Amino acid sequence: MEQRWVYIITGIVIGAVVTAIIIGIVSTLGSSYYYYHNGYVNSYYNLYGGYGYSIYPINKSISMSMEVPSYAHVYPQNNTIVFTSTQINLVVLAMMGNDAESMFNATPPPYVHGDVFVIYGLINPTLVVPAGAIIHVTFINLDDDMYHNFVVTTVPPPYPYYVMPYIGMYGGMGPQMMLYMRWLPPANYESGYAYGYQYVIALNAPGTYWYLCTYPGHAESGMYGEIIVTGNGDGQVIGNYQNPYAPVGYPGMRPGMMGW
Repeated sequence: MEQRWVYIITGIVIGAVVTAIIIGIVSTLGSSYYYYHNGYVNSYYNLYGGYGYSIYPINKSISMSMEVPSYAHVYPQNNTIVFTSTQINLVVLAMMGNDAESMFNATPPPYVHGDVFVIYGLINPTLVVPAGAIIHVTFINLDDDMYHNFVVTTVPPPYPYYVMPYIGMYGGMGPQMMLYMRWLPPANYESGYAYGYQYVIALNAPGTYWYLCTYPGHAESGMYGEIIVTGNGDGQVIGNYQNPYAPVGYPGMRPGMMGW
């Protein structure tokens, strides 16, 4: 009888130790404290739907979005950003259109009728990048009541309400959908933080790509923008994109000036 109790107690102890070890491993994998963006943003890493997201202070997220890299040339009158480097840091905010207009004093494209992306002070801008560019994306959702993501595809607009199966119909999750990220939850303005994540995407082939939000109805309402990849892979942008007064071969470009 005494030996039986010894076995029972031993089993309980071993079970408790194994449980503690498992919890410790999950905690280590699911949360780690780290610095990002040259130590500027202090984020807590969690597991969300199988990948990591970070918690960003809202005020610092806005400051990050205004820190334009030296290789990013912003043309507000053209609503275009030209990148002259193959290593690109891209800070993207998602938010309500009215909030973006008032906060950044920016004008959205005429096709926008809802939520938007803000990239270095512009709303849904056209991005011109050299072929072979490696883009380090930091995406932060500043919307207070909507889920958003930031996905790159080769499928052009217009988009239907359910954009994900529409894109899938044009090539599935292969080359047509450059990558898939789940929707981030809304920002918590009472606590002063928002959700975001980082990933890297390579745009090697010249051509036209599109970034969009795949939440139902968002891309249909204009939550998308154009990416033009140009050049022959040597890191040089080919064309007149850096001359704000020169005519260019795609819609939406208007005479303007550099700087913002």
